Amino acid sequence: MLSAGSRFRRITVPEGSQLVIDDAPLNLTLTSLLVYGNLSLGSPSCRLSSAISITFAPATGVATNQMALRGMNTSTVDIHGELFTPTWTRLAQTARPNTTWVALQQPVNWRAGQLVAIPTSLWKDECRNQNEVKQIQSISADGKNITFTTAMQFMHYGGPEYQTEVVLLSRSILLQGSPETAANLTGGHLRIEGKHGRIRGVLGYRMGQQTQMGSYPFHFHMAGEVPADSYMTDNAVYASYWRAFTIHGTHALTVANNTAFHVAGSAFYIEDGAEERNRITGNFAGYIHPLGRADPCDAVGSVFAAPTIRQSATLLQPADWAAAGFYLSNANNYIDNNAASGGTSGFMFLNLPLPIGLNRNVPLEPYKRPPLSFSGNTAHSSGYHWDNAAAIYCGGDLRYDPADNVTLTYKIERSTFDPRQDSPDPNNASIPVKFVLRNTKVWLGGFSVASYGDRFMVDGFESHDGTMGAAVRGDPNELYNADLNLNSPQAAWLTANIPNDLQQGYRFGLQFYDTWMRHLLANVTIRNVLYSTTEWLTQAALVSMTHSDQFKPYHVASTRGVRLVNVSKAAVLSNAVTRTGSWRSYNVLDADGSFSGTQRPTLLASYTAANSTGPCDASAAVPCNSSFAWWLTDPAACTTTPPNVPATSNIIACDWYPWRTQARLSLEVPTYTLTSEQSSWLSPSINNINIYDAGGVAQFGLTGASRRAGIITRSEGVTGLTGRGGWYVHWNLGAPKTMKIHVETVPRGTSVIYASRYPPGTTFNVTRAASAWLVPDGQLLPADSLDQVLASDSGEYHYFDGSLLFIKVLDIWEMPYQGREPARGEGAGAGLMVPGSRWGMYYQVDAGMPDCSVSPYPSQNGQDFSAQFCAMNGTVDAYLPPPITTPYNEWTIPYCADVAPPPGVCTAMGVASGDCTCAGLQRQGRCPGLGVGSLWLGATSDANLRANVEKALGYCSASCGRCAEGQEFCGDVPIMPLSLSRNMTCAAMVPLGRCFEVAPRGYCADTCGLCSGAGLPCVDLGWSDQYTCTDLQSWGLCNETWVTDNSYCRKTPQPPSPAPAAPLAAATTTTALRSGTTREGASSATTVTDDNNNAPATTTLVDLATTGEQQQQQQQPSSGGSAAVSGTSAEQQDTSGGSAISTGASASTGGGGPPAAVIAGAAAAGIVVALVAAAGATGPRALSGLDAAGNDDAQ
Repeated sequence: MLSAGSRFRRITVPEGSQLVIDDAPLNLTLTSLLVYGNLSLGSPSCRLSSAISITFAPATGVATNQMALRGMNTSTVDIHGELFTPTWTRLAQTARPNTTWVALQQPVNWRAGQLVAIPTSLWKDECRNQNEVKQIQSISADGKNITFTTAMQFMHYGGPEYQTEVVLLSRSILLQGSPETAANLTGGHLRIEGKHGRIRGVLGYRMGQQTQMGSYPFHFHMAGEVPADSYMTDNAVYASYWRAFTIHGTHALTVANNTAFHVAGSAFYIEDGAEERNRITGNFAGYIHPLGRADPCDAVGSVFAAPTIRQSATLLQPADWAAAGFYLSNANNYIDNNAASGGTSGFMFLNLPLPIGLNRNVPLEPYKRPPLSFSGNTAHSSGYHWDNAAAIYCGGDLRYDPADNVTLTYKIERSTFDPRQDSPDPNNASIPVKFVLRNTKVWLGGFSVASYGDRFMVDGFESHDGTMGAAVRGDPNELYNADLNLNSPQAAWLTANIPNDLQQGYRFGLQFYDTWMRHLLANVTIRNVLYSTTEWLTQAALVSMTHSDQFKPYHVASTRGVRLVNVSKAAVLSNAVTRTGSWRSYNVLDADGSFSGTQRPTLLASYTAANSTGPCDASAAVPCNSSFAWWLTDPAACTTTPPNVPATSNIIACDWYPWRTQARLSLEVPTYTLTSEQSSWLSPSINNINIYDAGGVAQFGLTGASRRAGIITRSEGVTGLTGRGGWYVHWNLGAPKTMKIHVETVPRGTSVIYASRYPPGTTFNVTRAASAWLVPDGQLLPADSLDQVLASDSGEYHYFDGSLLFIKVLDIWEMPYQGREPARGEGAGAGLMVPGSRWGMYYQVDAGMPDCSVSPYPSQNGQDFSAQFCAMNGTVDAYLPPPITTPYNEWTIPYCADVAPPPGVCTAMGVASGDCTCAGLQRQGRCPGLGVGSLWLGATSDANLRANVEKALGYCSASCGRCAEGQEFCGDVPIMPLSLSRNMTCAAMVPLGRCFEVAPRGYCADTCGLCSGAGLPCVDLGWSDQYTCTDLQSWGLCNETWVTDNSYCRKTPQPPSPAPAAPLAAATTTTALRSGTTREGASSATTVTDDNNNAPATTTLVDLATTGEQQQQQQQPSSGGSAAVSGTSAEQQDTSGGSAISTGASASTGGGGPPAAVIAGAAAAGIVVALVAAAGATGPRALSGLDAAGNDDAQ
């Protein structure tokens, strides 16, 4: 019998026994309560309403970490206190200082005498504590108004934008630590180690042990997969020494409607990164304290320069340096409808490469696990403990120090998540998926939401009073259906009344990253942005990232449906002129003109009329007093003052066309051009100076004051526009002896006409290297004219006119694409796209200059570069090519796009310029006249524009419903390189069976039957240069894997039963090379015969259907009818009684059957070489590989 006021050293409930505590008041003090059997304080159907308290106090001879209620692995623990609902709600209106009541959004059944927490309404929670705990005096009859026993000290905001929480702390059952151990930050803890634990209606006060791993207020410990009736619900933690609710080595647990307030370290805690499928819903965490900091208010480091935090005796988990309300080391859980106040972040998704702790050997990669659900969560008053911190932070790196493999280290650095599809073996999941955060709200949260992982999508997001509305980064990242409010009335009150909290300036709605990370943005409102002429008070709806010459933007952002509400025009875009490549390359595709106000597809890019950012001397390639107009296209289609953006934003807005779009080339002169890593070591820095300038790039045909040019530096990637504008590259030091043009981004079906100067008499060897295992390298042919270069859709020529070399640079887009596929939007972002970028495709120009001048001597900053350049004299204008006027196919692979008619065409058709948008024309019912063959195209005088618009099915095709935005039209793309086509048309390839070679690489889709759905043509693709498909049929091998995997002999019918063995005159080894010339220049077919012909004994196999890594060539010797192949260990008996043939050893055959060695390709990951002997080996085999592409005529 347990009597009130009793004190026990240890209570043990043996296995098979049960301890039942009645529904009557009880105060119990003990050190350890160990449950091996059953503990019952109520039941799932009977909750206790009496005041029951258990105090954990120390005892001599009992270890501190045993001050606990432990449910051992054989136990069932039931603790069910009275239900108070809801456990937390929000203010219905602002609560003022010196008042004693609050109005609630929801009615509550709380009671007088209970404790309630009202969290802060400041940003910097740890710097100035305005959290309050009050005792209830009374509650109104409707349960929606509470009166406290004492007045509030601080204002707690409950406006229309967001509302502070009101949190119930009291419960009918109390577990608490003793004041005796408070000085040691030590209280009791509850740990469930079995699968059956049901904890409800319990308050943990002064619980947890900060210096004892595994000692947390409420803790499921290594319980494994738990049943649905195991849970922790409607509990509370208050004044915890370490954590609140911990899930450790446990899966499928429900943690719902709990509250945690005034907690040291992360509160809701997924411990090792192996825990999955848990449901963490409807909880609140507030006033969360980071550990291991000298001053918990200070901002220390940034995601770019992060300190390394090490595990120690006083910091057992270094990630507590960045403690969060919800610490999520594995995202593969359900995280819904929770609220967080305070902490370094409200929600932290940790980038954990491998599990830690007791689960460190679990074969799992937590950073690859996507959320099962993250929806309906809110966070505030966090995101200030380091630069770029956020209330929802996806990043940070926790791992063991490789020096000892024992000590944990943590850094708040940028980390790449790589979410992959779930599978029976999560560690082997290979299909990329998205990391999705939905329906989330943040206020006073710094950068609000910050991510650096791949494939992040935030859909349904609201932020208020942040330093950044959202910082969703990674490749790609998507932000849809968002409302970004920079200034609520609460923000104005904070900036005016609370020093060193929320500053007025240096706050922005959005900022797109300067390189690599691609942004898709749709249906986003940016509101209440203030403008100040003082730099450090600046706010802007969009701020550029242009500080670097090491990193420069590609086409990194496409937006649609952006609304600006109460944003002064001067605060729409901040893009100060900076002497960097990132400023010169800055660009955004405003896909519907909603941000710029043009209401047309619009390219926004850097521009200044009076500062090229070049050096101020007469010899400069582009003098500083020139304009920077590199992005200017047709002046009639461009403006420096679009409706929403002022001229002070240093932006030009031009009509965007899919054939005249952003491209990125990296120009490399070996040992002259600097990598980004080399650039970072330079002193002085390469950024914002001109001593590392390498030359200029200019559009064709425009000189002097009309020049459209930009500076290029030694750390160079160049971003500009595709199409007929051209890129003339002018190197200050002269003509490069060897140069590589890396095709980083040239959107599918477009091209860049590249030109550069060379001395007369120069000879060239120009090669194009792609992915040789898919498309052999090719050598560009010398052309007779520039027109011949332009006319080649696949870019097979170069032309030298005696002073300028011309190349048509394009991406051949072989499949599977060797690089990052285009990023395509979904939902609100459907139809948005940011192009992909290549890995390893480049053009190499080797120039032979017999009279290599060294005057002026090619040196820069005291370095000799005569080995890289031959000196040349002359300015940019002296070499600029004339404009391209010859018609050519600028857009070889068209797709559905909204192309708005030029204003001049609208005027000709009687439409005002304000209505000359696709949305306006569609509203006016003008779609029938905008298609192919229409009057509007007839009124288009620009023949090039008219030809390209016809490919898009007319003007405004997406708005008018002719096709879906971004939809490609299936056909024979005309960019197949000669190195693959061998100068054959698609039609000529069909009877030769070459569809099986080129169709998987993305070519001849129409001719080869993929567009119609007919499938690849049924032809006999030969498998040998000596034997026929009839031979194969006679041996009964038509359905062997090596035959079906390579689509050999598809037309020859398989006999209904195995045919008799054919006679074999001599052992012969034969194969054919079917992928064209290799990098080494091998011939397109090789036959190996027997010794009588003394042929070289080499065979080479290429698997035509492979889609994996680069194929490897394997060779095998053949002599006297024997063959050896290493790497395979199969053995078969010859049906005629001949000797066995075994791989890896000599093999001989006699009697009937197929050749002793038949070489077949298999497996998408590479080449598999196999020996097949026994004639008559049969069995049904399903066709694989190419049949998946749409073939329906398989045998």
